[in-house]
Amino acid sequence: MMNKAPWINVINRLAYFIPIYLPEGDGTKIVDVAGNYYHDFRNIRSIRSIKKFICRHFMVDYQALRQHFQKRGGSGFAPLALAPGYTMVAIKTRAARCSGDPCYGFINVNIIETIEKQEKDGARSRLILRNGCQLPCISTIKTIQNALLMARDLEMKGTCRATDATLAELLLRFLKLYEQEKNGL
Repeated sequence: MMNKAPWINVINRLAYFIPIYLPEGDGTKIVDVAGNYYHDFRNIRSIRSIKKFICRHFMVDYQALRQHFQKRGGSGFAPLALAPGYTMVAIKTRAARCSGDPCYGFINVNIIETIEKQEKDGARSRLILRNGCQLPCISTIKTIQNALLMARDLEMKGTCRATDATLAELLLRFLKLYEQEKNGL
């Protein structure tokens, strides 16, 4: 079960999680912001179950997030807006070997330092991360930049809505206190 996975302890500090092929079989590579890595070997679908687990952990409704993302003009996988300052964007990190093969990993937007062009082993670009990791990607630089823009926009809209709601709540409290003071209570 997911509870026995050692990466659970770093769920609040993930750099990325990507599908990988290993001699033991298909799995998921999970890396934290410090550069420590973990493997999840359950099956080729483990990337999807990890995404679901992370969404549940952060109490994020992925279907609602995806619908909101699509309404804003996004296509493909919606970014995981997990918390303010903690958004993970879907980027194609490997070529599919067969139909239904997961190819997209999720990378923490705030740990990406630069994107470089790379024409090696089927990769078109490479992400340089703040923790020193380098992640080859199948996606082009332009595709990654667009995904990052959409992810940051989604994160900003979510943060603004939370801020607006908080400000509105504070204003209502202030008005109630003012009214009580005015009535001598």
